[in-house]
Amino acid sequence: MAVPRIGVVSLVQETNTFSPKPTVWEDFTILSDLEAHRSLVGTNTEFAGAVERLGELGAEPIPLLAGWALPSGPVTDETFDRLVDLLDGQLSRTPHLDGLVLSLHGSMVTRSVFDAESALIETARSRIGSVPLGVCLDLHANLTERMVKLADIMLGYRTEPHIDMASTGRRIASLVYRTVKGDIAPQMALAKRPMLVPAEGMRTDQGPMAEVRELADSLTSDTILEVSLFPVQPWLDVPELGLGILVVTDHDQDNGVRVAEHLADQVWHRRDRMTTPRLMNPEQAFRAARQSICRPFLMAHTADCPTAGAPGDDPVMVSEAARHGPGLKVFHSVLDPAAARLCQGKVGGRVRLSVGGAFQTDLARARIDALVAGAGTGNYRLSGRSFTGREVSMGEWAVLVTGTHHLLIHSSPSITADPATWHHAGLDPEQAEVLIVRSCSDYRANFPESASEAVTLDLPGPSSPRIENLVFRNAPRPLYPHDRKEFL
Repeated sequence: MAVPRIGVVSLVQETNTFSPKPTVWEDFTILSDLEAHRSLVGTNTEFAGAVERLGELGAEPIPLLAGWALPSGPVTDETFDRLVDLLDGQLSRTPHLDGLVLSLHGSMVTRSVFDAESALIETARSRIGSVPLGVCLDLHANLTERMVKLADIMLGYRTEPHIDMASTGRRIASLVYRTVKGDIAPQMALAKRPMLVPAEGMRTDQGPMAEVRELADSLTSDTILEVSLFPVQPWLDVPELGLGILVVTDHDQDNGVRVAEHLADQVWHRRDRMTTPRLMNPEQAFRAARQSICRPFLMAHTADCPTAGAPGDDPVMVSEAARHGPGLKVFHSVLDPAAARLCQGKVGGRVRLSVGGAFQTDLARARIDALVAGAGTGNYRLSGRSFTGREVSMGEWAVLVTGTHHLLIHSSPSITADPATWHHAGLDPEQAEVLIVRSCSDYRANFPESASEAVTLDLPGPSSPRIENLVFRNAPRPLYPHDRKEFL
């Protein structure tokens, strides 16, 4: 056959249905055609990995569309309609494709649609017809029967913290290419269990999930092509919610079903071990920091984490650091567009203002009297292992200094577990004695020498580590761990 033309599309957003901050069109970065390729080449993204691998295999990769937004609350209907129209338009204007790689998150929710990814896959399918369609997903995806039915191949990240985005793109590209060439006839088997796993209990480098990942890898064969574990992100109140195991086979459906169910049972039997490590209140955390020789000493504010869909505007650690951290060099952050804007043009001067509560309006704002040590705006590229090379912005930002404490305020959600965010603001995170990051797991990959002593803060918020306290109205019940007694 002629050189296969295989399109590559990425539309990624993870929804936290407990977050008060909606996802709007302005939250998305949208790149089309060669612009997407030029911007993402060499980055740790599924898009870049797929394009690179297709070229290596001798196919003609057709970069079509790359769009992404940081996790947040439900996508507005207007925004989602524009995403669907954009995908449909790009595909309708593209000459015949022999296959398509579609990179999604797997947990996008709109105000009106619980299973937004199925709508995107269906849009693609309606344009490309019966040619092979491969979908790659985040490990935190919530798989539905409709998603599996609409795609030919699906697979997910292997790692948590996520460091294998580009290699995931390479894996799905390889399978789509082999399907186009007629070398394989993929079939999929999905097994689900009614359980949620705290973000801190999903690690694939050690612990229960690592054990199941190792077992899954041992079961791959000539006919078992891919095994993906999907311990769905827990801040998602939707029907069909639950942990998923997806097996892709080469025309071996019965064996795929057996493997998927076996691995789902293996996760289920380990459910009581997949827990959040000991949580510390701020006072305990600062006491631990003073007793430790590890620097920077990491505190993870997981309950208000932008990469888990929360706004990042809870100012509680501003007050707690002032109370318990005198004398320690502390770096921390809070989202506050108005405060960040107010500080522009005031570098070297002092300000008195209140910060926090931009979206979580029930929160008490924190008062601060500080020196404006720096301010600015602009884009920068992430340098950590999780999103290496991706260009982002935290909008307008300023660094407020009170004694030895450095508070980074910004107008757009930011990834404070990535060193580049601090460097962009003129701060070296390695010089901090205490580094407070709004992160559930990425800090483990980006600050490995500090991760072993890192503590998780015991605070409330939209991405709370105490998932058993979240109120679910749409998820199927019984659900572990909320209905633990039902499973005894």
